[in-house]
Amino acid sequence: PRRDRDETKPERHKMSRPSASAPAVSNDGGIVVALFLMVLAKAVVMFGAVAFYANASNTSQCTDAARSSRLLRLLSGWANLGNAAVHALLVMYTVGNAGDASEYWIKEREIGGVAGPIVLASINLALGLVAVLQPSAWGESGMCVCVGWNTFVAVVGTAVPVVWPRFLAEGLASWPYPVVWIWLTIYACELTALVASMTWYALSLSLSRNRKRAEKKR
Repeated sequence: PRRDRDETKPERHKMSRPSASAPAVSNDGGIVVALFLMVLAKAVVMFGAVAFYANASNTSQCTDAARSSRLLRLLSGWANLGNAAVHALLVMYTVGNAGDASEYWIKEREIGGVAGPIVLASINLALGLVAVLQPSAWGESGMCVCVGWNTFVAVVGTAVPVVWPRFLAEGLASWPYPVVWIWLTIYACELTALVASMTWYALSLSLSRNRKRAEKKR
């Protein structure tokens, strides 16, 4: 009967609809953990070498407080230089995948492509050199600029949705493994630069207060 044929039409219409697109490929958690351990090992070796160099060089000419301040300054500077190098690597990797039509690279090009990493690499390179070389014309003001920059990066990177919140929400689960490795390395460098520069600043304030107290007693 006609009624039976009419009742089957919606069913045939449902069956003819195209199926939903396949879900995005997910990253393997074990590989992400391995990438994290690689970054951790690299950070320990790199910053351990800087610490060894700072403690082994010119020890007879420095007080304990001065050695500690120098160590923190070098750690902060080399972390900024490492950050600059990793951002440069991200720029090269992005340029190399300019023709990739995958969802991640399309979104990256919409966000701004290589413009942001180039700016960050340039700033980190300049401030890293200031911290490591400590030009006499800058004095301690150069390190104060580094403290401000590293703090700014930590606050903005945590607050802006397209930076670390996006990495935690999307990156670990679905971004290309080389990009995940680069971002984990950036995290290690930024964290080291922030902690070292903030500790340097706190130590400098403490040393300044102690000098003022010593002068008053004289």
